[in-house]
Amino acid sequence: MKRLLRLLVAFTCVVVVAGCGTPEKPAAAPPAGVPAVVLGDLVTLEQDGTVRIAQVDVAGPTLEIYEDYQCPVCLKFEQGDNNALVREMVVKGAIAIMIHPMTIFQDDKPITRENSRRALIASLCVRDPSTWLRYHDELYAHQPDEFQKGGFPNEQLVQLAGKVGIPAGEFTACLESPETAERADAVTDLALSRGVEGTPTIRYQGQDLDWTTSWRDTGQG
Repeated sequence: MKRLLRLLVAFTCVVVVAGCGTPEKPAAAPPAGVPAVVLGDLVTLEQDGTVRIAQVDVAGPTLEIYEDYQCPVCLKFEQGDNNALVREMVVKGAIAIMIHPMTIFQDDKPITRENSRRALIASLCVRDPSTWLRYHDELYAHQPDEFQKGGFPNEQLVQLAGKVGIPAGEFTACLESPETAERADAVTDLALSRGVEGTPTIRYQGQDLDWTTSWRDTGQG
């Protein structure tokens, strides 16, 4: 496990891409690694929109993930082996994760921005920590094309909530609440104020990582 922590540090780099890239869209599939239902009991929802996932007695080290549900590159990370490794490390008590959902798309991409913002609002409406990660994974598994007008419609967001056991009534009211929309914008503003210029941004102990290279097979002892 110490080797894995050294591995993360070894891949530290300062490479920030302005906005979310658009690779060839992968086929929808569940995120890799430990199933969300296993990690559910390790989730803590914080008031500023941050989601902490860690064993009870683990204070750090901390890996932060700034992500956008509409971002196809974020989907690629979610489905990749590095994310699988991170989830494994959480279960083993070697690391704490801090997930920061946000909207990286701005006014120059209005359709994509609104898709992203609807999904972000929906994630903020999940108030039971044990179901949050399952809903998070459903959003990625049903990510629309980023140029699809009306992607992540409220009807679908409610349907996905029901799929993971979230009652429709309270969830729908939250989706339609102006206060939730204001909170979503505040969550995004907070992420941007921390120097996040692209998603996913992965930070280990405050330093940005290159997540495009495997963190398992470095050949380090």
